[in-house]
Amino acid sequence: MSNPNLYQLLNPDSVAVIGVSRTEGSIGNTAIKNFVDGGFKGKVYGVNPRYQSVEGYPCYPSLADIPDSVDAVIIAVASHLVENAIHDCIAKKVKYVVIFSSGFAEKGAEGLQKQNEILALCQENGIRAVGPNTIGTYNLKNRILLSFTPLGRMEIVDGDVGVVCQSGATCITLLSTAMEENIGFNYGLTSGNQMDLTSLDFIDFLVEEEETNIIATYIEGVPDGKVLEEISKKALRKHKPIIILKAGRSEAGQRAALSHTASLTGSNEVFRMAAKSLGLTHVQEIEEMVDAIKAFRGRKRPKGNRVATVVISGATGIMLADKLAELDFDLIPLSSATQEKLFEEVPLYCSAANPVDIGQTLLYNPRLYKHCIETLVETEEVDMIVLHLPIGTNAGGLTFAQEIVDVSKTTDKPIIVITTGPERSIAEVRKFLTAHHIPAYSSIRSGAEAAKYLLDYERSYQKLLQTVENDTNSSLERHSLLKGTKSVTEPQVKKLLAQHNIPVPLGFVAKREDEIDKGLSNLKFPVAAKIVSEEITHKSDIGGVVLNIKNEAALREAFKTIMSNAESHDVSDKVDGVLIEEMVESPKQEMIVSIRKDPVFGPIILCGLGGIYVEIMKDVSQRLAPISEKEALEMLQELKCYPLLAGVRNGQIFDISELAKTLSSISKIAQSLEGPWEELEINPLVVLPKGEGVMALDGLITLSEEEGVTKLGTVNKK
Repeated sequence: MSNPNLYQLLNPDSVAVIGVSRTEGSIGNTAIKNFVDGGFKGKVYGVNPRYQSVEGYPCYPSLADIPDSVDAVIIAVASHLVENAIHDCIAKKVKYVVIFSSGFAEKGAEGLQKQNEILALCQENGIRAVGPNTIGTYNLKNRILLSFTPLGRMEIVDGDVGVVCQSGATCITLLSTAMEENIGFNYGLTSGNQMDLTSLDFIDFLVEEEETNIIATYIEGVPDGKVLEEISKKALRKHKPIIILKAGRSEAGQRAALSHTASLTGSNEVFRMAAKSLGLTHVQEIEEMVDAIKAFRGRKRPKGNRVATVVISGATGIMLADKLAELDFDLIPLSSATQEKLFEEVPLYCSAANPVDIGQTLLYNPRLYKHCIETLVETEEVDMIVLHLPIGTNAGGLTFAQEIVDVSKTTDKPIIVITTGPERSIAEVRKFLTAHHIPAYSSIRSGAEAAKYLLDYERSYQKLLQTVENDTNSSLERHSLLKGTKSVTEPQVKKLLAQHNIPVPLGFVAKREDEIDKGLSNLKFPVAAKIVSEEITHKSDIGGVVLNIKNEAALREAFKTIMSNAESHDVSDKVDGVLIEEMVESPKQEMIVSIRKDPVFGPIILCGLGGIYVEIMKDVSQRLAPISEKEALEMLQELKCYPLLAGVRNGQIFDISELAKTLSSISKIAQSLEGPWEELEINPLVVLPKGEGVMALDGLITLSEEEGVTKLGTVNKK
């Protein structure tokens, strides 16, 4: 993906519509009529041999007949005519095309071939293309629509939110739903099949666009995980939230995405993890996206998770407290000084503890509501305020809403309002607050989750500020994986781990029984003996592992047994020897750690407690690699079984800090491996008692099927 300057596409001085029509309501007619309705000040041309003019604009038999240059061309013809239209654009030296036509990659292999042929033409001639299978682009702030959506039917509210959608219908749904809530937009950009320009190109444009402060995007597939990572970090640095809804979470949804925009959606589990790591606000539905937009439009971020609430109902206070606690907020007991200040207006029979429960008293004391908000805004013990306002316009709801707006202007603390009640009564109050950039919601759930969007985003931003971003790639020692077989053997993997300061047991490889004596001089019993072979990845399955060997005689017997088992399984000619290592006798907790290559996001590190905790409880934590020691510690703390490491109920306390350091080191190995590897697994990585460190007892690198390795070679690149 390149980083094109999309300004000229979205702000063209001249546009031509190939396939223009006089038939009202048709795609070719609506596309050109939008320039009339939007008051476009540039030049517009129709292309259709049947007409001399359409909607007041001149029309020509072909693009070549237009006497002037053309910045952008809309292609609104049947799919089999698109290639000819592209040839005309090449001859006219057009730089941007928007292809409405469908019938390409979303229709299968034949359509994909046609799409690729058109893409090759565009790339060879410097044309950037939107689509095909797109409804186009909306520059809403300048009323320039390169689209067949009728501008005249859109009630546009100006704003600072930019929208990027693969799906045109979803873009329209989001815009219309949000505009009903008085949320304004400046761009709506749809990528369709994203043959050339992708959703990531559009998001990147909006990140750089100064008048866009919030980006909302719907995607079905991520074109390039690493590019998304770069864009997300850039957006975080600019403190510009990206709200993302990724469809295709289920198998059925993935099939639908292929037929909709020909998108390979990827793993939903990996995407959720990646979104969290990248500081993206991940939502599941359009309504949640609108809720998140409202939250971020307030332009205020919490400094922490301490929240105070003002409620008009004790039951609402309880339910709100439950939901906020579930979302990791601290509903702190207010200090005596703060409560005393509240009681200057709050009756003594009400509660000022938090929730501040003022009941219906606010209807009889016009100073009460504003006094409570001001008090909570002023105290340093609160990071965010959530207000309950179940009062509609007929009972003075707009007056209370104005008080919220007035107080909000005096603080940088987020204020979120929950306006429960009948929609006919409360809607105007909620829309009034939204218009004044106060996030207001119709349910406890949506209000609390909106607060969580702000908290999570600010945590990601603060983490970015604290991260020293060093380019470690240039100084890493590279390890080249060479062609040959299925995997890298355990001794080779352990050599790699040791080079990255990850402890491994003392040991040696004996190819013959008479080599055992020499190697044993540096070891102490008990020891383990394991078969070494590039072709054997599951050693235990063929009887290739013997543990807890107490003496030399038992070791020799184990060696013979392992070699005999290899012969009985017809793999003796593929055996490189037997690895003999000291066993760990200290108390230990087994972990499994792996790095695997995701096809979209690249290396991902996974860790979990070994045994049943992984196999049955699925208790694992994941991150994009590489990770810092702090991120590694966060991974461990996410595990349900973390208390077992921390010494629950006076149990053994294990070396968590050394484990976090090791996880960080393992994650960086992904940067050093060059070649066709798929997964590096350390199972088990044992954690010893606090102060004693960790030890990698086994390791395996699995290679891709198309290429393998015979050895692990070291290449120095400084």
